[in-house]
Amino acid sequence: MVAITRLTSVSGGPEILDNAAVIARRTAQLADPFEDMGAMVIRHLVWRVHERAGDGTATAAVLAQSLMRAGSRLIAAGHSPVSIQSGIRCGLEVATRALRCQARPIDGLAGIQRVVRTLVRGEAGIADMLAEVVDSVGPDGAIMVEDAQGMHTSREYIDGVRWNAGFVSTFLLRSDEVTTARVMNPRIFVTDHSVKGAEQLLPVLEACVAAGERNLFIVAAEVSDMVIGLLVANRERGVLDAVMAVKAPSFGAQRTRILEDIATITDGRCIRQEQQDRLVDVTINDLGHARQAWATQFAFGILGGGGEKAAIRQRIAAAKTELSHAGTDDTYTTALIRERIGKLAGTAAIVRVGAPGRAEQEDLKLHIEAAIRSARAAFAEGVVPGGGKALLLCAQALEAVETSGDAAPGFWALAHALTEPMRVIAVNAGFEANPIVDRARRDPHVFDVVRRTWVDPWEGGIVDPLTVTQAALETSVSAVTSALAADVLVHRKNAATAGGP
Repeated sequence: MVAITRLTSVSGGPEILDNAAVIARRTAQLADPFEDMGAMVIRHLVWRVHERAGDGTATAAVLAQSLMRAGSRLIAAGHSPVSIQSGIRCGLEVATRALRCQARPIDGLAGIQRVVRTLVRGEAGIADMLAEVVDSVGPDGAIMVEDAQGMHTSREYIDGVRWNAGFVSTFLLRSDEVTTARVMNPRIFVTDHSVKGAEQLLPVLEACVAAGERNLFIVAAEVSDMVIGLLVANRERGVLDAVMAVKAPSFGAQRTRILEDIATITDGRCIRQEQQDRLVDVTINDLGHARQAWATQFAFGILGGGGEKAAIRQRIAAAKTELSHAGTDDTYTTALIRERIGKLAGTAAIVRVGAPGRAEQEDLKLHIEAAIRSARAAFAEGVVPGGGKALLLCAQALEAVETSGDAAPGFWALAHALTEPMRVIAVNAGFEANPIVDRARRDPHVFDVVRRTWVDPWEGGIVDPLTVTQAALETSVSAVTSALAADVLVHRKNAATAGGP
């Protein structure tokens, strides 16, 4: 599903966009304050989907709009907002189960290519390169997207890995960073301590300053607001050029092992409470180093860690021994150990994006980043039929459930909304929606609006990552159920223009 608009960019030139999240972010403020509140709900909704899955933003907007209209009509007809919310949430459980039942694992490189090509339109060579990168680094390897100096887009493989734990505060992002922080050639401080007082971190900062190190990356169990303020102040005063702090991944004994893995990868030392290591005793030799560290709201990674190969191999051997001693029935623990082994031995890739001009480069970077996130999601959880087919099948699953009572109207409102994405795709392509939707209910095939024919979604490559479709469904339902419960909207006057007190 594609939305295209033409806007004026910040630099003054025209900007052509086909990503619903970016279009919503660029949209000017609406004149009517209450209409603008509704627009803000959609902006927030689609950006949440964009950050979570990389795609599915237009689908989420269509679902939210259809569901909100249906819910508003039900409330106007006298139904209770609480019962409507209850019905929609009950329907969401059924729809989510039906959606997950449709998922199939992707079949290697060819399957990844099908996912990527839908997002990097008209760039078959780049799509195939991205598919190769995702296939090579696997679901846990890190992929960074950077600017290239010329017009050519290329990739480079380096040692690196990522973990599912994000930065502790957006205040640590620099002004030119929106969702991803990057610290080049950082010193890396790893600890399972909770860093709550500024005095606990001062030895680390003093060690960096004394050694002439101005980039710092912190991995800790907890970092307090006071410490975040200290880091921001030192960056603004020029003591540090770049700084970022992330929360240590996992918990318990596995957290400790992961922190020690990170220390090994970066040639540092994990400062541990259990060993009675004191933060005030930290020296520059305790800090690791890497070519680059990055962090988002949901994950962080290290590229080109400075750890010695022999130490990493020893760490992998210890993890394999731990795996051999784990019980075969303890699938959770064995999965965690295998994941650690994969990260210790993993590689990463840098995709350098080239284009004729800055605007084209930024647009291509946006598509490449979204394609990588979607491909990762498909790699991890599989794919479902695209073109609105998966959501239509979810609607049929809802229609097959007998409902009664106050929750029934909300249940059926969701079932109707789930047919809307296919309708919008058909109408946007110049077709009449009802015949296509009616046939799709009976036919296992899906209508390809580009080739103007019915095709098997799996063989025809019309598929979406399960994570993308599920993110659009769950996020839109969450936004609408909250909005339906709102009884009052408060618009604050601008102090500069308000005439009253």
